[in-house]
Amino acid sequence: MRTRQHLVAERGQHWTDLETLVHRAEGVTGSLSPEEVSTLATEYRGLASDLLQVRRDRLGADLERHLDGLAARAHNVLYSGARRSRGPLSFLELVLDFPGAVRRNLAFFMLASVLFYGPFILGGWAAFVSESYALAILDPTQLQAMEEMYSQEPSRAASGQNASMTGFYIWNNVGIAFRCFATGILFGLGSIWFLVFNGLFIGVVFGHLHRVGLGTNLLTFVATHSPWELTAIVMSGAAGLQMGLALVATQGRSRLKSLQAVGPELLRQVVGAALFLMTAAFLEAWVSPSSLPASVKAGIGAAGTLCVVLILVLGGRGRRPSDLTEPP
Repeated sequence: MRTRQHLVAERGQHWTDLETLVHRAEGVTGSLSPEEVSTLATEYRGLASDLLQVRRDRLGADLERHLDGLAARAHNVLYSGARRSRGPLSFLELVLDFPGAVRRNLAFFMLASVLFYGPFILGGWAAFVSESYALAILDPTQLQAMEEMYSQEPSRAASGQNASMTGFYIWNNVGIAFRCFATGILFGLGSIWFLVFNGLFIGVVFGHLHRVGLGTNLLTFVATHSPWELTAIVMSGAAGLQMGLALVATQGRSRLKSLQAVGPELLRQVVGAALFLMTAAFLEAWVSPSSLPASVKAGIGAAGTLCVVLILVLGGRGRRPSDLTEPP
């Protein structure tokens, strides 16, 4: 069994050479020649063997931490380098891959769901039970405007307004989703805030309108588009949370490199959310305000919910995005 001194003496220069290559790859240009990439891969495999020996023979926690950090950095350099060599992802690849991206990062999606639907349910119940709670979240003019908006059953708007309303709903919905995602750059705190705020706001509106007897009109209007819209908000928030974690847990990389490593996964999820939002906007402008019976709208909403679930659970099965292929 080699002692720590023997291992350091025999392998120390290899670790130094590997760290030099990793440092160069993590620099501004981040470029290595093909020969250097091959050398880095070889040294990385040797380092993995050395790290295994250090752990097995308990050659020192400090040495293990140093080698573990270097191994993580080298892995990330090889990973990102392999991704860049294959070029940018096409839009079709992003569309086909986004359900898989949601599943691969399911923990973020579940956390975003709790942050959104938790306040939604609690706020809705509290506003249904007590008007004072609704007034604590929304001012009287906002509540009155909501009551007036849903005081009658949805009826079909003038045909000339549908196209303009589609654009309005896309702009409004994308604005909400964008804030849930983009504010993740604040180490995830912005995404947390906007998920909780939007969930609470929507929940209070639902609870208050049900308390004053307008819940049926509201549900008739939102039934067709809400499965797509609410899921897109959660997806956007999940991507924002993932971005925030990448800035906190960098695994020995610079924050920029850490963001670059998760960038393709974030992009896939954002593209998926955008597709869901466009679907929601179309339904909200053309179907939700129509004179279709409430039962038909409920059926469309149920079908939409099933489609969302099937897309996220089964979409892209069997596909392995090229940029997730492990380096040699």
